[in-house]
Amino acid sequence: MKQLGEILESLRKRKYTIRFRELKKILEQNGFEHRQSGKGTSHHVFSHPKLLQNVVLVSHGKNDTLKIYQVNDALKALEELKELQ
Repeated sequence: MKQLGEILESLRKRKYTIRFRELKKILEQNGFEHRQSGKGTSHHVFSHPKLLQNVVLVSHGKNDTLKIYQVNDALKALEELKELQ
């Protein structure tokens, strides 16, 4: 498995083309817990026990390309997690 620093670098280079299922996998591999905010909703909430903020990804399908602000929020959370390690 890649180190968190390598993952962050890769995400920064491709942040306009990140798909939901890819970022979901990365978050879960780094200890984030996934829950859907409501039955049948497109909002997916990821929380980590060491972080105060949640990451919310909006997806209407597993192959959806995420909006840049969602990728930036996830990057920010992963960077904070890296600093804590």
